[in-house]
Amino acid sequence: MTEILQEKWMKGVAITTTCLAVMTAVASARGSACGAKTQFLNVVETSKWAYYQAKSIKQNLAESQKNAFEVGVLGSSNAGQKAVYDEKIKTITGEITRYNTEKNQIKKEAEDTAAQNKLLARKNNFFSAAVVFFQIGIMLSSVSALLKRKFMWIVGLLFGVIAAVLLGYGLFLQPLLF
Repeated sequence: MTEILQEKWMKGVAITTTCLAVMTAVASARGSACGAKTQFLNVVETSKWAYYQAKSIKQNLAESQKNAFEVGVLGSSNAGQKAVYDEKIKTITGEITRYNTEKNQIKKEAEDTAAQNKLLARKNNFFSAAVVFFQIGIMLSSVSALLKRKFMWIVGLLFGVIAAVLLGYGLFLQPLLF
C-alpha cells in the first residue's frame, strides 16, 4: 500500500519538475528578449544623444555666425550693407530657433527611450529572478525524488510558486513584449 502512495508521489515529482522546467524556459526566453530589446534601446538612445550634440554644435556655429553679422552691422558704411546684414541676422536667428526646437524634440525622444529602457531592465530582473527560483525548485524536486523526501518536494513547489508569480508579474509588467 505504501509503495502505491509513494509511486503517486513520484509521478507528482516528475510532473512538477517537467512543469518547472518548461516555465524556466519561458522565463529565460522572455528575459533574453528583454535583454535584446534593452541593448537595442541603448543604441537608439546613444544615437539620439549624438544627434542632439550635433544639433547643439550647429546651433553654436549659427550663434557665432550671428554674432559676426551683428558686428558687421556695426561696421557697415551704408544702408545697403546694413540691410544685407540684417537679412542674414534674421535668417540665422530663424535657424537658431529651429535648432533649438529640434534639440528639444530629440532630447524628449532620448529621455523617453531611456525611460522605456529602464522599464525593460526592471522587467528583465523579474524574469532573471524567476529563472533562479525555478531552478531551485527543479533542484529540490529532483533531489527529493532521489532521497525520497516529500518535504523537499514541497519546498521545491514553494520555490516554483514564487517563481511563477515573478514570471507572471514580468509578463504583464509594462511594456508588454508579446
